[in-house]
Formats: sequence, C-alpha cells, structure tokens
Amino acid sequence: MILYSIIPVEVVFRSDNYLEEYNFIEVEYEGERIEVIQLQDNTYKVNRLISTSPKMYLNPKLMPGSIIEIGL
Repeated sequence: MILYSIIPVEVVFRSDNYLEEYNFIEVEYEGERIEVIQLQDNTYKVNRLISTSPKMYLNPKLMPGSIIEIGL
C-alpha cells in the first residue's frame, strides 16, 4: 500500500507510540524545519521536511534517509 498524504502517519493510523518508537526530533536546518532521528551526537537521519519552501524539497542533501550533521 502506498499512501500519499500531507497528514503525519501517526494521525492517519492513530498510533500513539509512533513518535516514541523512533524518537523523532524537529530541528531547524538552513532556516527551515525538518524532522530527524538522532544517530550520534551531531549526526542525524532526515525523516521528513516540514518546510513549505520548494527549494528545500529540491535539495538532495535533505532527501528522506539522508545523513546530515547539525551542530545544535
């Protein structure tokens, strides 16, 4: 099944433990909001973009699954 939606998966499937299971964090990267999973101290895996800026969606560094470094 493929589901294309702007609604977060936890709302669609009503899973209360979805965010706890993966420990998603919302961070600001290059001035826009993204949702990531922390891998190491300053290394994160991109889960999704929360930005409304089209330029963020065209940035290959921010494809879901990409590894980025953020100095928080």
